[in-house]
Amino acid sequence: MSGKETFIFAKWPVEVHRRNFRRSVSIYLYPNKPIKVVAAKSTSQKVIVDFLMAKKDWIEKTFVKFSEITEKFPEKRIKAYENFPFKGVERKLKVVITLHKKTFVSVTDEHLLLHIPRNDWSADSLIEEHPTALKEIRHFYKREAVDFLSQRVAYWSEQMHLRPSQVKFREQKTRWGSCSSKKIINLNWRLIVFAEEVIDYVIVHELAHLQHMNHSDRFWGLVETYVANYKDIVRTMRESQYLVEFLSEKS
Repeated sequence: MSGKETFIFAKWPVEVHRRNFRRSVSIYLYPNKPIKVVAAKSTSQKVIVDFLMAKKDWIEKTFVKFSEITEKFPEKRIKAYENFPFKGVERKLKVVITLHKKTFVSVTDEHLLLHIPRNDWSADSLIEEHPTALKEIRHFYKREAVDFLSQRVAYWSEQMHLRPSQVKFREQKTRWGSCSSKKIINLNWRLIVFAEEVIDYVIVHELAHLQHMNHSDRFWGLVETYVANYKDIVRTMRESQYLVEFLSEKS
C-alpha cells in the first residue's frame, strides 16, 4: 500500500509518497517536477519539513543547476525546423507528406524527415507541432542505433581481439554502457545522438572491461591505446549528456 500527499515547502511543491516498512526519509529532485519525498506512513509532516529544511541549500543549488541545463538544452518541439542531433550532427526536422499509411522518420545529411501520411495531412502540418510523433522518432533512433552500434562493436572487437558473449541495447538514465562478468555488454541506444568518436570510446571502454573488470591503470592504458583522446571525450560527454533527453518517453 502507498499514498501521495502534496504541500509547499519554501517556494517548491512537494509530493510525499508513503511506503510501508520505510525506515528513512529520502528526497529526489527532477527538472520541472515537484520535490519527491519518500517516507514511512508513520513519519509526521514536521519530520519531513525538518528534513527538507536541512537540505534546503542543496535543493536550491540543484534547482539552479536544473535551470541552467534547461536553458542550455531547451525542450525539443516536434515541429518543422527544430534541430535534432543525430550521429553528432544537428539536423533540422523537415515535415513531408507520404503515401504510406503510417507516420515514419528517415534521415538525410541535413535533415531529419518526419513523413506524415496523406490522410493525416492538413494545411497546418508544416507549422504545427506533432507531439504524438515522438514514438516514431524514438523508433527511428533506436533502429539506427542498434544497426550502427552493432557495426562499431564488430569493428572494435576485431581491432582489440576482445569479443563479448552478447551485446544488448538498453535505455538507461545515467549509464552509457556496462559489461558483466558473463562478458555481456550493454549499450545505451541513445548514444546515437553523439559523434562516432564518442560512440567508439564507449564501445572501446566496455570491450576493455572484458580484459580488466576494473578501472585500474592497466584498464585505462588499454583504452588509451585505441582512443588516445579519451579524456577529452569523457569531458564532452559530461557537458552534453542532456542532449539525449528529447528521446525520453513522456510520462
